[in-house]
Amino acid sequence: MQYANGILTKEMIYQTARELMYENGYKKTTYQMIAQKAAVPVGLVNYHFKKQELLNRIYMDYLHQIKDFIASQVEGLLDNELQVHMVQSNIMMMQIFSDPHILSFHLEVNESDLVPGEFHQAVRKKQVEILKYFHVDITPESYYWCATAEYGARRELILQNKDVDIRSSDFQRLLDLLPTIAVRIAGLSPAIIQQNQKKANEIFAGLDYSHIHMLP
Repeated sequence: MQYANGILTKEMIYQTARELMYENGYKKTTYQMIAQKAAVPVGLVNYHFKKQELLNRIYMDYLHQIKDFIASQVEGLLDNELQVHMVQSNIMMMQIFSDPHILSFHLEVNESDLVPGEFHQAVRKKQVEILKYFHVDITPESYYWCATAEYGARRELILQNKDVDIRSSDFQRLLDLLPTIAVRIAGLSPAIIQQNQKKANEIFAGLDYSHIHMLP
């Protein structure tokens, strides 16, 4: 019973932290604020989570929500992992840019280079599988250099386009570019990218992903 209560308390602390980070941002949300809203001692918050651990879980939970949604809603409609990656990226960016609170949080995390390594690793692993599927002639070591370059480019593109109108053609170009930076650098044919992007965008346009959120 005590173990079960501990799990429930940890989950309550996590959900409280998410709410406060949505309202106040990452850096302004303190252990004291979390403890006060959750009605638990400050030491208990620190016992269950370091702030970076909270951030790691927020991003990984978000990624898993999107992956689970794609697996349940579009299984069999997409032809390969490149299309899956494109739809996944589109959902992620649409949800982030559609809510000023989440966009502000994401920009803050990006500007401080705090996006969890586990999150990047999960995305990079999938991109390696994409290159293998299309028989791109590049070593795994070289590919990870491409993935590192993609991270920097993706980060800068998001920061530079933080005020873009999500209804504009500029935002659509951003959606199309973000999931393809690494594969373009690695040498995947532009014709293959365009062909798969057309299919992915068609599927994406018919999806209702409004229940997926990084933060409340």
